[in-house]
Amino acid sequence: MQEEASHPLPSPRYHAHRTHMAQIQHAALSAADPVSAVTRNLKVEGETLHASEHRLRLTPESRIYLIGMGKASPGMCRAAAEILGDRLVAGVAAVPYHFNGGLPSTIQVYRAGHPLPDEGSLAAGRAVANNLSSTTQEDLVVAVISGGGSAMLELPVSGVSLEDLRALTTLLLHSGAPIQAMNTVRRALSRIKSGGLARLAAPARVVALILSDVVGDRLSAIASGPTVLRRASPMEARAVLDAYDIWDLTPASARTALSAPPEPTTPARRPTNILVGSNRLVIEAAAQSAAALGFQVRVVSRNIHGEAKDVGERIARRLKRTSAPGCLLMGGETTVTVRGDGMGGRNQELALSAALAIEAMPNIALMALATDGVDGPTDAAGALINGETVPALRQMGFDPEYALANNDTYRVLDAVGELLRPGPTGTNLNDLVVGLVYP
Repeated sequence: MQEEASHPLPSPRYHAHRTHMAQIQHAALSAADPVSAVTRNLKVEGETLHASEHRLRLTPESRIYLIGMGKASPGMCRAAAEILGDRLVAGVAAVPYHFNGGLPSTIQVYRAGHPLPDEGSLAAGRAVANNLSSTTQEDLVVAVISGGGSAMLELPVSGVSLEDLRALTTLLLHSGAPIQAMNTVRRALSRIKSGGLARLAAPARVVALILSDVVGDRLSAIASGPTVLRRASPMEARAVLDAYDIWDLTPASARTALSAPPEPTTPARRPTNILVGSNRLVIEAAAQSAAALGFQVRVVSRNIHGEAKDVGERIARRLKRTSAPGCLLMGGETTVTVRGDGMGGRNQELALSAALAIEAMPNIALMALATDGVDGPTDAAGALINGETVPALRQMGFDPEYALANNDTYRVLDAVGELLRPGPTGTNLNDLVVGLVYP
């Protein structure tokens, strides 16, 4: 993978690592572009809609509906609407709050919350149900799905209020439960998730273009699988809440819903689900960029998971054993068990943990980045640290070990100017961790 370096690789202490990491970050985020993901996989030719290698026949009576959800929905919806053209009769898009327009008037736009659902999420869910209430067998529903859709498009089961849904989501987020476990609970309380969107679309055909933000790219886990026909299991959901000791804290309405026998599911035609982008593209682009800079690149894992600070320590130990000039890459998504009252995010915790492990080793740098541009409840996407980060913090009077234990990474990393703030990127393909070792 290595190419001849275009210039020497000095120590990070001369700030070359910031330039190198910026180039790698740019390459990675460009590879995650949602517009390109859609245009590569969707086109209409005459009376045929092509979705990747699939072909769907359109008749003069066929109406096409567009449903978008998730952090990448503005770009995905814009690209899909342009391709579908006059065939598009209506649509609904659940978009992030920073959305600044650009979708055609045929699409109803709802700004919705993440990671907690809000009134916009429920309004979008009701609009989807209303839009799809009169579909026929000749109609086609095109769904563009990306990470964040699980919170941003919602239609709870009867009896569960938005307030209770938010309270339960908060419990799950603070418990340290991985996304798969969280989705098990959310699927059991939703009419959208676990194939619910496909059932609402019945008897129409459904084609879904999906960007993965989930380790392993399991379609049923991305946005909780709205177009993956799978029966939700209240029993499994309760087992998750028991396993993380939050069943007794769960709102009464959710406990009632999860204790009741599941309702019969509406039959639906099998959707065509197409994965159009994943963390693999991000890692490949980062690897090519690092190799062009003269680093020997090794992909450590495409499926990182587990406690963020543990992963940070492990990758730092590995970097200390890596020959220079070396680059280690990882992709995936870690979790944080909240025990303190500070502010931060999983990538910030990973970065500070790594900084502690490489203290006083100025030839090593690490970047932990959320590709959506948002790390936890902060305005940062992660952090860029090196071996001089912790000495600088100690000199300023900070206790980095305490900050990590108190989940207070944002404040200390901000103090040394090592937070990454690209702003919302318009995409969402897992996290990227890049470690660089200099001579």
